[in-house]
Amino acid sequence: MAGAKMEGNCYICGKTLGKTAMKNHIMKEHLAKGDEECMLLKIEGAHAKGYWLFVDIAKDKSLGDLDAFLREIWLECCGHLSRFSVGGYYGEISKKEKLGNIGVGVKILHEYDFGTTTECLITFIGETLRPRQKKAVRVLGRNAPPQDTCASCGKPAEYLCLECLYDDTEPCYCEECAEEHEHEDLLTLTNSPRCGCCGYEGELDGYTFNPAKFK
Repeated sequence: MAGAKMEGNCYICGKTLGKTAMKNHIMKEHLAKGDEECMLLKIEGAHAKGYWLFVDIAKDKSLGDLDAFLREIWLECCGHLSRFSVGGYYGEISKKEKLGNIGVGVKILHEYDFGTTTECLITFIGETLRPRQKKAVRVLGRNAPPQDTCASCGKPAEYLCLECLYDDTEPCYCEECAEEHEHEDLLTLTNSPRCGCCGYEGELDGYTFNPAKFK
């Protein structure tokens, strides 16, 4: 599972960097190129900060557009409710709020599913420009998938056993060992702070880093 420190990839040039270095790299090398006014955001798991994203989103888009993106890349499993808030539980912000109305430096909490809740912390880093995009949100950088190993054989793991996770035993297994595992409640490991929650398996996530793009 993702630890507090994890390297990731720049989706503009392909470089591999840590989270803080990625922020500096993006701000130095890849901003203010284009004519579409945007907000630059850092998004991370509120309680699993090894999962992180840097994105830009057009100022005229709403928090609802950002919610739809988070559901696609990190969260959606059963159509749960979600909310944005700032400064505590009672500071809820409407999903109709435009991104350009939220100031630089503001931190917003996003909650998805009020039963098995996944919380994401969104930091408004700055204002920028980009070439016009078809999608509201453009991924600039993302943490690389966690390199979990199989508890039985040590090979790269692909599945997560929820019963083992809840029993506080090694929960990750490769495909072969998962087929022979004593428990049936196994989920696909995902690159998301929602990994292991409520049957989430990341079916909608189409943002996997493609290194071949930069060769």
